[in-house]
Amino acid sequence: MKLGILLCDDHYPDSIPTYGHYDDAFKRMFEDSCISTFHSYRCHEEDYPASPNECDIWLVTGSKWGVYDTDPWIEVVAQFVRECDEFNRPIIGICFGHQIIHYALGGRVEKSAKGWGMGVYPINVQNPANKLDTPLSDQLNLIACHQDQVLSPASGFEVIAGSDFCPVAMAQKSHTALTMQCHPEFTPDFLAQLIERLREKAGDEVVDSALESLKRFGEGDRKQAISLIFDFCLAQGKSDNTLK
Repeated sequence: MKLGILLCDDHYPDSIPTYGHYDDAFKRMFEDSCISTFHSYRCHEEDYPASPNECDIWLVTGSKWGVYDTDPWIEVVAQFVRECDEFNRPIIGICFGHQIIHYALGGRVEKSAKGWGMGVYPINVQNPANKLDTPLSDQLNLIACHQDQVLSPASGFEVIAGSDFCPVAMAQKSHTALTMQCHPEFTPDFLAQLIERLREKAGDEVVDSALESLKRFGEGDRKQAISLIFDFCLAQGKSDNTLK
């Protein structure tokens, strides 16, 4: 199947020689999955797909922007999410992608009064019998880096996992949408260099605590989050993209 990656940002230029562009992180993540081809659209640079039918499955990436920012491309992505929802085209949202899917479909997204979610933090699985039947631990320790959160999920979504800090950390709408606040595409070494760049903005205490969580948990339960995404993609193939 073909995955369309809606890029909403890219890596910092000086990290690209080591880590590649942002879509490269997802291409590496999808190795050994049912995804065979990729098409990347640099939405933050006004490069958009013409139709939800151009790819079998869509993925909206993370971003330094907020869904409430007024840059025109953000509303274009939100409208594309609505079109995918209208025509039952499967879509995955990661961090900003998670937020804009809920925002576009009527949920509420804001900068959290609880502050930064940075490093590896725990979320509790609220729906072990998820619609994909993916085995998940009762608690998942996952890589994250965000200030904004989904405060109210969009209609039709079931919360899979969350915590007191981030109540809507993973959610799913039938077999048509899967969203998560974490960054399963990030490795610990990538996150470490990223959050060092945020030290002035987030403060030493937040960054040092995040780095300590990386030392303690490493990549945490990243593989379980990836398995959930793989199973979502596999379900599309089994249904021959006839999603009801």
